[in-house]
Amino acid sequence: MRMSTVGDWIDDVFEQLDGRVVDEATRYRLEDLLETALIEGDEDHDFMSRINAESLTWDEVHELFRQLIERQPRIPDMYAPSQTELARWIRSFC
Repeated sequence: MRMSTVGDWIDDVFEQLDGRVVDEATRYRLEDLLETALIEGDEDHDFMSRINAESLTWDEVHELFRQLIERQPRIPDMYAPSQTELARWIRSFC
């Protein structure tokens, strides 16, 4: 009989993580990103079904995070126009 070592215990933990189901907190973060993402057409439904899939893997989670972050609005687009754009707009009707 072989004695268990610390290294064996660590290997066991990582083997369990490989097959572990994605936790609800991660799914919530993905859904939160989906709410603010600029989505076209039926992509919203597609993303939601991928996020809530029972077979969601951690590799798919990383890919979903990447795709949703790419679809986030640009920070400058979320705020008021620049002074130059505002001046151009005022001159357009004066």
